[in-house]
Amino acid sequence: MTKRLTDKGERVREKMIETTVRILQQQGFKKATVRAIAKEAGVNIASVRYYFGSKEELIGCALEYMMGNLENIVAYLDDTRFGPKERMKKYMLAYFALARQHPALFRNISNPSSEDAKDTYFIYLSLLHSQCWEKVIHNIAEMTGYTDQRDLELKAMQLFSAVEFPIILVSNKKDSFISAYTDQDTLDRYVDILLDNVEEKKEKNVYIKEILQGVR
Repeated sequence: MTKRLTDKGERVREKMIETTVRILQQQGFKKATVRAIAKEAGVNIASVRYYFGSKEELIGCALEYMMGNLENIVAYLDDTRFGPKERMKKYMLAYFALARQHPALFRNISNPSSEDAKDTYFIYLSLLHSQCWEKVIHNIAEMTGYTDQRDLELKAMQLFSAVEFPIILVSNKKDSFISAYTDQDTLDRYVDILLDNVEEKKEKNVYIKEILQGVR
């Protein structure tokens, strides 16, 4: 039976979830102890059982919260109101926005506070990639005309790398040279250039096919 909470109780519960998310992102699962969560959230230890029933339920709520951010981003890849290039652009810009919200998550990859923190990064990014990998490949196929699965996967890897490289640099070094290129207008142009390069392949394929058909 779901516990009915007052408005204040709902706020406390939400704060505990957000605190747990922050600890998971910054320090990893092993550091997300009941004591650590309660201390950072400013509640007593008994609050975990009162509001969630157990630590495992709280962790589950925190992961659902994190997954909600991922689902919002992945949804762009299925939006049939737009063509594949526009879907990819919206997805990639949303990815940059997510990184701005959770810089510590990307900081963990090259400068982890612990092995567990690094593992948390990979868990989170694995969830993101597992949700969108096939969708990205589908959109790339529409954009490029590629039919070879291996080529599509390599192109997807290239795009992911192009997106994550500046994110990781900025997350780890605020005064990095890349910081001069992270304003919204520049990111918008950066993504356009990336996707224009992807579309060029399709144009070349069509041109070559026309030439070959003419020879025949």
